[in-house]
Amino acid sequence: MKQTRTILAALLGATLLATPSLADEIKIGVVGPLTGPAATSGIAMREAYQFVADQVNAEGGVEMNGEKHTLNLIFEDSASRPEMGVSAAQKLLTRDNVDLMIGDTFASSVTIALMDVAASYGKFVMSGQPVSSEIARKVESNPEQFANFWKSSWNSDAYAQAVFEAVEGLTEAGKFSPGDKKIAFVFEDTDYGKSNTEYALPLFKDAGWTETGHEAVPLGHSDFYPQLSKLRGNAPDVLVSIFTSVNSGIALTKQIKETGLETLHVAIYYPLRPEFHEGVGADSENMLWTPMLFDPVNNEKHKALYEMLGAKGITGTGDHAQGYCQFAMLVDNIKRAGTVEPAKLSEAFATTDFDCYTGRFVYDTANHTPKIGAEFLPVAVAQVQDGVSKAVWPETSATAEFK
Repeated sequence: MKQTRTILAALLGATLLATPSLADEIKIGVVGPLTGPAATSGIAMREAYQFVADQVNAEGGVEMNGEKHTLNLIFEDSASRPEMGVSAAQKLLTRDNVDLMIGDTFASSVTIALMDVAASYGKFVMSGQPVSSEIARKVESNPEQFANFWKSSWNSDAYAQAVFEAVEGLTEAGKFSPGDKKIAFVFEDTDYGKSNTEYALPLFKDAGWTETGHEAVPLGHSDFYPQLSKLRGNAPDVLVSIFTSVNSGIALTKQIKETGLETLHVAIYYPLRPEFHEGVGADSENMLWTPMLFDPVNNEKHKALYEMLGAKGITGTGDHAQGYCQFAMLVDNIKRAGTVEPAKLSEAFATTDFDCYTGRFVYDTANHTPKIGAEFLPVAVAQVQDGVSKAVWPETSATAEFK
C-alpha cells in the first residue's frame, strides 16, 4: 500500500507539476443549505471549508506548474431544496464559471437533482455530507456520464448497518434484552430518511425482528403525539428515528418521555448536533445514536481538531469535522493531480489514500464512494450517559460500556 499522506501534506504539500493555468486562483463553487431546516449543518460546512482554504492560502495557495494558485470559494444557498440547488449550480457553472464544484454540502436530494445538470457542463463535482445510496447507484449505472463526480461521505446503508450491528451485538453480549424483537421507525419523508429506513428494515427482519411501526413525517415536523399514540399500542422494543432537522429530533425525544413510551430509542444523524443536546436536556438519557463522528473529549485526534478550530473562534462539531477533512482531501487531490482538469482530478480521487482527523479516505472506484470500517472511515454508535455522549459500539471505537 502506498504511503498515506498526512494532513500537513494535504494542506502544505510539496510542489507538483501541472498543466498551465490561465488564472492565479482556483474558483470552487459550493452549493449547500445556508437557510432552511438544515442551515446549521450547511453553515458549519461552509466554515470548515473556508477554514481549510484560509490555511492553504496563508501558505501561498496550491502550487501548479511552478505557480501558486489561491483558493476562492463561492457559496450559494440550496435551502435543502432540489430546485434551489439546481439553480445555484447553474449560476456557479455559468455566471461564475467556477473551476469545480461541491454540491450539495448536506442534502442528498439536492445532490441527486444537480448531478445531471453539473455533468452537462463538463466540470469536476464532489458532494459533501450526502449519503444516499441512490447517488452511488447513479454513478455505477452510468460511469461515463458521472466519471467526474465523487462523493466524500459514505452510503446511507452505513448508518443502517451500524444501528443493526449495535442492537444485535449488544443483544448477543447480554447487555440488551429486546423481548419480542419488535422494531418501529419514525423518519422524515426525504430521500435521506427513506433510504436509511429501507436499508435498516431488511437487516432486522432477516434477524427475526418484526416491524410494528412505520411513520413518515414531513421535513421539520414537530408534533409526534399521533405517531407515538399508535406506537404505544404496538410497544416496540426499539424505536429508530431518522431526521436531518434537529428540531424534529428534540420534539420527538421530549414527546417520547412525555408519553411514557418504554423503548430503546436509536437515532440517526440529528444528535451529532450540539444544539440537540442543549434543547433536549435530560430527556435524551440512555438513547443510542449514530454516527458519532466527533468526540473531542475522549478522542485525541478529534480534540486536536477541536482546539485548532477553537483558536479561530469556531466551536467544532461533527459537521465541522467532516467538512474539514472532506475539503482537505479535495485539496490534497488537486495537488496530486497538479490540475483542476476533471479527468486528471478524477484519476487522483481514484487513488486517494488520505489520513485525516475523522479517518482514512480510500475510495470504492466502482461507485466513487469512500470505504467504511475500522481501517477507513469508522461509523460509531454512541449512548447518552449522564448527559454525555460516549461511543459504545463497535468495541474498537468504544470509550464506555452500554448501560
